[in-house]
Amino acid sequence: MDPASLAPPLVTIPAPWGIFEALLLVTFTAHLLFMNVVLGGAVIAFFSNGRRHSPTYGLSKTLPTTLALTVNLGVPPLLFLSVLFGGYLYVASVLSAIYWLAVAAIAMAAYYLLYIFNYGMKKGVSRTPALALAAVLLLCVSFIMSNIMGLLQRPEAWTAYFDTPGGVILNLADPTFFPRWLHFVTASLAVGGLFIALVNAKAAARHEAAAKSKMALGLSWFNRATMVQIALGLWFLLALPTDVMLLFMGKSGLHTTVFLAGLTAVAAALAFGLRGQPMRAALSVVATVGLMVGMRDLVRTAYLAPYFHPEKLIVAPQYGPLAVFLVCLAVVAGLAWYMVSLYVRAKGRV
Repeated sequence: MDPASLAPPLVTIPAPWGIFEALLLVTFTAHLLFMNVVLGGAVIAFFSNGRRHSPTYGLSKTLPTTLALTVNLGVPPLLFLSVLFGGYLYVASVLSAIYWLAVAAIAMAAYYLLYIFNYGMKKGVSRTPALALAAVLLLCVSFIMSNIMGLLQRPEAWTAYFDTPGGVILNLADPTFFPRWLHFVTASLAVGGLFIALVNAKAAARHEAAAKSKMALGLSWFNRATMVQIALGLWFLLALPTDVMLLFMGKSGLHTTVFLAGLTAVAAALAFGLRGQPMRAALSVVATVGLMVGMRDLVRTAYLAPYFHPEKLIVAPQYGPLAVFLVCLAVVAGLAWYMVSLYVRAKGRV
């Protein structure tokens, strides 16, 4: 049987698919940046707790809010993904229904644990186990989401449902699963470290000892994690099916260009990190994450090429509601940026 026939039928969309594709890429990039800060920050806070000039206390104040922003920023890309690949996302979520339904509860538990840790830090009480458990739960969320997104693009794996219909299917047989998941986890350590370096950069420039120590610690995490991340990225590339991998090796101009641009951006970020320039490294990281999100989307499209492409969706134009949505999106994005800037100025550095 054709495994793609298990997906619900195609639906109409209110505008050309490219608009939703662009919105998916932009919003998912924003989500990943915040997600990397909270996951990487939690891990770094745990391992640096108790050391002199530790950033743990500052991170304890920042992480709960960052997690809330991460969750909110995760909704738009999920909605846009549903518009373009709704049937495939639906099947993948059914196959792993137990884990998929647990994501919200796990994220909420991590959120409260971060607040418990923050409260303990304010009272001078060690709540390190709460921080450790929060980090583990966040890793579980990343594992589940990687599993769902992997199943989405592998219809040939869906027939496992007939042998295991209980909603507990994992995508572990996919050779790209572990390198892709570990690549994202390691990226969070890099971005978390860079965040610490970035928020302490101005004070470090004024030769404040504590800030200089924190910036050095953050850059150390960033540089080392980035080096590991590059190796994991190459593992992920080599684990792709040959026909998909060759697209990034010169067979397709678009795929190859995005891949080379991503390598250039991550090399620039590492170079700036090694030179102790966190602001330039951060700009390069934003570009890197955006390009890697684009590469991830190209991989998904290549996987699904035998079965589906969003351009097959029928367009039933409704540009009025779309225009209202885009205006509201711009306003909300501006307000969110303003509120984050106020929060950063009020809280100071970590």
